[in-house]
Amino acid sequence: MEFVLDVLETISASILFFLIKKYVLLEKDLSPKKQRIFYLITAAAVAAALLISNKQYAEIVCAAAVVVNIVMARPKERRLSGALLSVPFALVLYGISNGVWLPLMVMPTYLFPEYAGLYLLAVYFILLAAFAAFMIMGRSWRRKFDKSTKDRTLSAGERIVLIAGSTLQIVFSIALNNTLISKTTDAREKEYIVMSSLFAFAMTVAFVVMIMQGNKRNYYLRKYNNMQSHIISTMADIIENRDESTGGHIKRTAKYVEILAKELHKQGKHADILTKQYIDDMVMAAPLHDIGKIHISDTILNKPGRLTDEEFALMKTHTTAGRELLEKARGEMGEIRYLNIAIEMAAYHHEWENGKGYPYGTKGDDIPLCAKILAVADVFDALTSKRVYKDPMPFDKACSIIREERGTHFDEDVVDAFTVSCEKIRAAMESFAADG
Repeated sequence: MEFVLDVLETISASILFFLIKKYVLLEKDLSPKKQRIFYLITAAAVAAALLISNKQYAEIVCAAAVVVNIVMARPKERRLSGALLSVPFALVLYGISNGVWLPLMVMPTYLFPEYAGLYLLAVYFILLAAFAAFMIMGRSWRRKFDKSTKDRTLSAGERIVLIAGSTLQIVFSIALNNTLISKTTDAREKEYIVMSSLFAFAMTVAFVVMIMQGNKRNYYLRKYNNMQSHIISTMADIIENRDESTGGHIKRTAKYVEILAKELHKQGKHADILTKQYIDDMVMAAPLHDIGKIHISDTILNKPGRLTDEEFALMKTHTTAGRELLEKARGEMGEIRYLNIAIEMAAYHHEWENGKGYPYGTKGDDIPLCAKILAVADVFDALTSKRVYKDPMPFDKACSIIREERGTHFDEDVVDAFTVSCEKIRAAMESFAADG
């Protein structure tokens, strides 16, 4: 009888571990064929551990197998990070399982030891029957879940909360188990044990629900923000298509901005600003820098010759118009990081380092760094691209002009980064040309 209960407990714990791995930790499975083979190998290893030793060792083998499964299912470049998280993953598995196990399996057998065997048999039967029903009848739900979580993973903050909560749960469970072992007969202490067990269960459920719901909200918030950015980027594409001379300009400029920003980051310049997140936001914001051209007439945008002073004065207004449009978008959609950067890029990308630019005549450190980086990328692309009023300039000559205007038109640090990155920029330019 005892051996049968140990087998059933081990099977239940093993299933629980793998369910936590997939539905709480949101870790992906191997390919279906490999996953089935992995389950068979795990079952054999757990059975061997159970026969040779006891259920505790068998459960440890299962927990280790889950961690190995997590590592193997990750892309090769992320397997090392998965291996480093093996201990925290094991803590989460044991913490959540203990939170379920204490009130459901341990507590009743402590309070009513004379019925322990029958109770455990009944509970294991119900759990395994429920799991079988879930596997048979829950196929559509599992497919829906897999689809909705395809691109979802726990954030670093969510992992920290889970690991911290699971660690506390384990400490709490150990203390409670020690009390149970003492087999106290004191009524008040029994009441304390029952209440503590229920609290452990409630805390476990709260942790799991909080993490899963928080992750779901964050996922759909990211999708919503991405949808907003795609809508605005589409607007930028539409505006660019009005300007017959600037095909592909916004994509090329965004790439050059990325190259320059990463080089500055590599050099340790402006480290307080150029975080990875800021660079990503800059690349997303860069295509919006000319969005104000929606207010400029096609006659001026596509004029084959030199603009008159009056026409150029109107053209200059695309900077302030772009700023106003994006500020209005921010007012409607709320604070979004890349929109804040897009506003600065739209407003200041024609300012000069010496204050002779437009529209504000701002100079030096008063010009936002993102606009300084964009200014170099924007002018370089204008020089090397065909326009209705000119042919493209040779790469080396365009680079020479950028370097000559170091400290006058352009920021010195950005020009230095441009000089170092010339070959990367050339490769990017050639790649765009090859793509047509």
